[in-house]
Amino acid sequence: MFLTKKSNNRFVGILSTIGSFFSKFFGKRKPPVYENCFFCRERVYLPFHCEYCGRYFCGKHRLPCEHNCKNIEGWKKTSGSEGATVEIRAGNLIVRK
Repeated sequence: MFLTKKSNNRFVGILSTIGSFFSKFFGKRKPPVYENCFFCRERVYLPFHCEYCGRYFCGKHRLPCEHNCKNIEGWKKTSGSEGATVEIRAGNLIVRK
């Protein structure tokens, strides 16, 4: 089958549309280059993604305890903090073993 430039562009456009439709169901979402911090609404280049609430944050609010994450208990129970206590005092994160 011989495709002209005009029909080839349509074909590529259709494939792109189909691919983007199915990627919503089967593929991972590409991380955004720019995003607003969910906590302070600051526009951030390469934001941090919270695995516990699924939102994007700036460097200041990247930790679950810094943005009042709804799943902070899950973060405290991760293997990295096993046997450790996590608390916040005067805006500082304190981890004790």
